[in-house]
Amino acid sequence: MLPSLFENSFLLLFFFLITSAGILYLSFLFTEAIKAVLSRFRLAENFVGSSLLAAGTSLAEAINAITAGIYDRVSEKESTEGVKYSLDSFYNLTGAISVQLVFLSLVAVIRKSRLAQTRNARQEYRAFTSAIFQDKITLWAISTVEIAILAICFIFPDISKNISIGAYNLIPLLFLILWIIYLLCAKKTNSETQVETVPNYTNIFEKYRNGQFLCLFSLIFFAFTALAFFNFNLVSNFEKVFSIPKNIGLGTLLSLITSFPEFASFTFLFLAKCYKTACAGFLGSALFNLVLPVLTQSIKGGWLFEPLSSDYSEQISIVIWLSSILLINLFFFRGFYSVESRSYVWNSRKENQVILWGGLVILTYILVACVIPIISKDNRAGVTQ
Repeated sequence: MLPSLFENSFLLLFFFLITSAGILYLSFLFTEAIKAVLSRFRLAENFVGSSLLAAGTSLAEAINAITAGIYDRVSEKESTEGVKYSLDSFYNLTGAISVQLVFLSLVAVIRKSRLAQTRNARQEYRAFTSAIFQDKITLWAISTVEIAILAICFIFPDISKNISIGAYNLIPLLFLILWIIYLLCAKKTNSETQVETVPNYTNIFEKYRNGQFLCLFSLIFFAFTALAFFNFNLVSNFEKVFSIPKNIGLGTLLSLITSFPEFASFTFLFLAKCYKTACAGFLGSALFNLVLPVLTQSIKGGWLFEPLSSDYSEQISIVIWLSSILLINLFFFRGFYSVESRSYVWNSRKENQVILWGGLVILTYILVACVIPIISKDNRAGVTQ
């Protein structure tokens, strides 16, 4: 928790802007380091995007998950609300998944609408759009199936809470195991063709030896995570200081702000034409976020949301929320993946699909995150204090 000094709205906003500027600069250094990792160690872009990039940029969500476990454990001992913070954290984690897909859709729609009708411009756009799902369908499929599993768990809470060993439910542990397996499978390029096509990205760390670079990378990573931690604590005071209601999008504001490092890193990678890594960072972040409830559960114990089995209205709310995220994922898949080519390849008959399906992703998110919660006056989802 931050000192009472930061309950002053001017100081809170000032330090938030300063911290955000620091995160923006470190995001540039972090993405340059990611490019150096790709070039030096010949790691697969999907692995780097779904591990180093996802873990580094999702630190705020990880802090939220750990904090939620601590606060709810204390609350249980005091016989107060034993799931409040876990629920807020869960909305933040899942909301960030949708926010990042909406951001990616928005980039694709804007780039398509402003596309110059020249051969080079169209080839560059194809390189970006084909990278969205290229070699990443497994990454997307795992996170989508996990969201569906969570929705089923909340539909049948009495059954899901019994899937446990001792005091710990197996569902978050299953997600952790799947993430580790994916990383192990994606760690190295696994064919001669892939090795030959690993790009040699220009970066500012080329003059440093491997040992020096690793020290610099570690320093950048820890500085990046420290600023993300401070930024999260600042954001956690927004609701109280600025009187922002909890019902605005089931934690949407928090998800937008905690996704800022992902947006910044994507932008720098996109401008550097590291399209595969940039897109893998978003999809990898979705999978990593779904692992984070295991941190909450390891501290809190038991099935995270067991008390919801007796709260029908809250149960319905979260089922609708997860179903909406699943729908957004499916719309995104329909618009940005071609089964025939195993990648997103444009032709004259499909050029308008990005406007249609990307627009549906954005519209669905606005309805679910802002319009419906306000109409239903759902005040339960919000920012972890």
